[in-house]
Amino acid sequence: MLCTRPFEVTARNIARGMGLPQYPFAILDHPLGSLTPDQIRGRAEDAYTQALSILLDDEPLLDP
Repeated sequence: MLCTRPFEVTARNIARGMGLPQYPFAILDHPLGSLTPDQIRGRAEDAYTQALSILLDDEPLLDP
């Protein structure tokens, strides 16, 4: 999941409420709507790097 910094606490509270307190998020700087195409590209690259790290992590989200 992608989330911007101002909404990180809310996203983590929702994840915790759903029983996934360690749910990984790609956290992006805010805002997104007023960015130039180059700035958006930079944010997308950052999100990609974070998402790749999350996907390649071998830590389970739930305890067996």
